[in-house]
Amino acid sequence: MTSPRKRGTASSGSFEDKVKELDVLYRTFERTMAPFVAQAVCGPGCADCCTQVGEICATTLEALRILAYIEELPIFQGAALRQKIAENRTEKKQNLLLPCPFLDPGKMCAIYPVRPFSCRRLYSLEPCGLRGPVVHREFWALAEQFTRALQALDPLGYSGHVSYVLGLFEDPSFREAYLADRPSAGALGTMIQEFDLVVHSRRGAS
Repeated sequence: MTSPRKRGTASSGSFEDKVKELDVLYRTFERTMAPFVAQAVCGPGCADCCTQVGEICATTLEALRILAYIEELPIFQGAALRQKIAENRTEKKQNLLLPCPFLDPGKMCAIYPVRPFSCRRLYSLEPCGLRGPVVHREFWALAEQFTRALQALDPLGYSGHVSYVLGLFEDPSFREAYLADRPSAGALGTMIQEFDLVVHSRRGAS
């Protein structure tokens, strides 16, 4: 996968190193949760969690990795996904429940290898239907611990609905600051409030 550094200036290896740590967290989570998930009824084409949840959360590190993945796709496929992201960001302001912008017509994930943690933690012991997924209580507590670990890995970043966080990188100054591992400009505050983003640290909000 091509580094997104081609659109910004980054300290040497910073993005790649963080992605490696991100993958370690993902693998650790998958090993820890395997006994719980083994009881799930989920399978390919089951997309209730991709259509019936109010928010598909991602950190800035995860969002940048998704962008790098999209940039490696065939040009028309990548353009179609970027259009769906923009439409989702606009529609999300009026609707609480929207299909994930990465859900394809066959109800499969278009970015499955780099899907964010909020997707990786979803499963259900029963068919979801209107009431949503049914999970083990212990699983949920452990998943929250991993969420905090993801935020700690991305100390200058933010978390929020995936299309909102992806939108941050459309600002060249934000992208450059993030890749250079320095706090973003204070003007970002309006977007943080508008998109209801979680700030990972006070430095990230400066």
